[in-house]
Amino acid sequence: MVAARSLHQSALERLAVRWAELAPEPDPALCGRLATLLRRLATTLVAEPFWPMAARDIGGALLTSGLCGPASCVAEAAEELLPASLRLLRAEGPVALGADPDRLATALDELVTGFVAELRDRAVAEQADALRATIRVHEGVQRALAVSEAHYRTVYTQGAVGIAIADLDGFVIDCNPAMCTMFGIGSPLDQPRPFTDFVHPDDLTEALDRFRRLVRGEADAMRTELRFVRCDGLVVFTDVVASLVRDDAGTATHLLAVVEDQSERTRLRLRLQRASYHDQLTQLPNRSLTEQWVQRSFQPGGAERVGICALDLDGLTAVNDGFGHQVGDQVLLAVAARLQMAAGEHLVTRTGGDEFAVLVTDPTGLAEVCRIADRVLDAFATPFLVGGHSLTMSASIGVAAAPTSLACPAELMRAADVALSWAKEHGGGRRVVFDPERDAGESARFALLSGLPGGVERGEFRLVHQPLVGLSDGRLRGVEALARWQHPTRGLLGPGRFIELAERSGSIVALGRWVLQAACEQAVRWLGELGPHAPFVSVNVSPVQLVERDFARVVASVLRDTGLPAECLQLEITEQAVLADETAALEAITALRATGVRMALDDFGTGYSSLAWLRRLPVHALKIDGSFIDGLRHPVADPVDASIVQALIEMAHALGLEVTAEWVETGVQAERLAALGCDVGQGCWFGDAGPAEWVTGLARRRIGS
Repeated sequence: MVAARSLHQSALERLAVRWAELAPEPDPALCGRLATLLRRLATTLVAEPFWPMAARDIGGALLTSGLCGPASCVAEAAEELLPASLRLLRAEGPVALGADPDRLATALDELVTGFVAELRDRAVAEQADALRATIRVHEGVQRALAVSEAHYRTVYTQGAVGIAIADLDGFVIDCNPAMCTMFGIGSPLDQPRPFTDFVHPDDLTEALDRFRRLVRGEADAMRTELRFVRCDGLVVFTDVVASLVRDDAGTATHLLAVVEDQSERTRLRLRLQRASYHDQLTQLPNRSLTEQWVQRSFQPGGAERVGICALDLDGLTAVNDGFGHQVGDQVLLAVAARLQMAAGEHLVTRTGGDEFAVLVTDPTGLAEVCRIADRVLDAFATPFLVGGHSLTMSASIGVAAAPTSLACPAELMRAADVALSWAKEHGGGRRVVFDPERDAGESARFALLSGLPGGVERGEFRLVHQPLVGLSDGRLRGVEALARWQHPTRGLLGPGRFIELAERSGSIVALGRWVLQAACEQAVRWLGELGPHAPFVSVNVSPVQLVERDFARVVASVLRDTGLPAECLQLEITEQAVLADETAALEAITALRATGVRMALDDFGTGYSSLAWLRRLPVHALKIDGSFIDGLRHPVADPVDASIVQALIEMAHALGLEVTAEWVETGVQAERLAALGCDVGQGCWFGDAGPAEWVTGLARRRIGS
C-alpha cells in the first residue's frame, strides 16, 4: 500500500513538473503550488459521492497560482495556457491522479468554469474600481459645471472613458471624443439621436427597462453590461454606468452615461469557453459538449428520440507510426470534413483522439440512424490524399437510438460505446447496432469475471473427480480433478462458464495454482488410505500457465509441500496450446517432466499435428478427443472414426505412449475401444465427476464389470 501510494505521488509530482513547464516565465515555487492543486483534484475525483463542482475552487485557485504569469498579464496568457493545461490533464491525468477518465473530464469542465468565474470576478472588481472613479468623475463634472466650464471641458474632452449626455426622452445630445472613437463616429453628433440606435438588438429590452427606471427616479445611478453596434457593424462589449443629472432644485434634467470598452476581456472569456468545449485541431465540439447536447435532448421540451453513431478510426496508430503525427493530424482534419458532409444537418463531434460521433435529433427510428451510419461508412470508400500519400482508411461505428421517455443520457451513450466495441471486435470497417440481450449476456460475463479473483481468495471453488479406468481390467488408474465454482448468487457453475474468462483475464494463474494444490493434497489422502493402489490425480494446465516462466518450480514446490510423489501427478496440456508456440511449450514440458510428473496431451487429433512433431514431445500419454469416440457408440460403428481411432492408438503405442479415450458413454464404446487396444477410458459410462469421498470406494472394486 505504501509503495502504491509512493508511486502515485511520484506520478503526480511528474505531472506537476510538466504542467509548470507551460508557464510563460520560470518560477521555482510554481511546481509545488500546482502539485497542491493536483492533490486537491485527486481528492475530489475519488470522493464519494462524487461532487464535480468542488473542482471550481481549484479552477479559481489556478488563476492565482502564477501559472499565467504576473497578475497584469493573466487575461492574455490564459487564452493559450488554459487549453494547453486541459489537454495535458486529460492526457496524463487518469494515470497520474488514479482517476476515472469520465470523472476527470467532468471535473475539468467545472475547473474551467471556476477559472473563468474567477477571471470574471477580477474583471468585475476592476470595473467596480472604474465605476467608483467614474462616479467621482461625474461628481467632478457636475461641480465643474457649477464652478468652472473650462475644467469640465478638460475632463470631458480628454477623458479615457466614453461619456455621453442624453435628455430624458432618450436622445443622445452629446458625446465626448472617447465615445466617438469607441463607436466609430468620425465627428461629434450633428443632431440628437435615440440611444437605441446604438444598442445591440438582443440587449435592447434590458437597456429600455433600465432607462425607464432611471427616468422614473427609482434610482439615481445604474450599472449594467451592454452590447453596442458600431457604425461599421462591429459589436462592442461595454460596462455602462448611467446616472441622473439634477439642477439646483433637485429636478432631473439629463442622463449622464459613462461607457468603458470591455470587448477584449469579454472576447477572451468567450474564447476560453470555446476552447473548453471544442477540439483544438478540428474545431468540432468535444466530448464535454457532446454530453451536454445529449443531456439537453433528454430534458423537458427536448427531443422525442435521440440517435448516436459512435465512430472510431481503424488504423490511425499505424498512420502515426508510419508517416508521423503531422500526417495523422491531417487525416483527422480530412475525416472531420467528410463526416460533416456525410452527416448533413446532423451534429458531428470529436469525442477522443481517433473517436467521433454523429448526433441525430428526432430520427424517425433506428433505421434512419443506421442509414446515416452507412453514409458515413461510404464516405471512407475514397482514399484520403494527405501529405503526398494516398491512405485508405476505414471506421468502426456503434449505433444506438432510444426514445427520451424510456432511456437516460448515460445509458444511450454507453449503448453506442458498447456497440462500437463490438464493431471493432469483428475487425472494424462496419457498423453494429446495440443489442440489449447481447449486452445483458456480456454484462453477466463481466460480473463473473470481476468476481473471479475474489472467488479464489474466498474459497468458493470446489473440486470434483472423474474416473480414468483401465479398459483391459476395469480398475481405477487415475482421476481427473475438475474445478467447479460455488458462486454465492448463481449457484454451482461448470468450467464452461468461467475457464475462458479466467484465461482471458489472467485469473487462471491463481485458480490453476489452487486446483493444483487442492488436487495434490487430496491425492496424498488417497495414498494414505489405499497405498500402492491409490489412483494418480490428473490436473489440466491452461496455456497461460504452461508458458509461465516459473511454472515448473511451482509444481515442484507443491509436490514438496504436500508430500505427493511426482509419479502420482499427471498434468494435461492441450494439443492446440502446444501448437500455438511449439518452442516455448517444448521447453516448458521438458522442465515439467524433469520434476518426475506424468505428462498427457489432451484433445489429441484436433490440432493437425505431425508425427515428427509428436516424436519430439516428451509426454507419457495421449487423450484422444471425444469427437472421434462418439462415432463408436452406434450399433454399427462409423468406419471413418473407427479407422482414425485405431490409427491414433497404433501410432501412440509405437511411440511408447499410453492412450486414453474421452467421452466413453456406452458399454459398446468401451468394448470396441478395448478391442482396438486403447488403454484407459473416461466418460459417464465409468462414472460422472463426483466428490473426493467416492474415489476410495471406486478404487476398491472393479469399474464397469
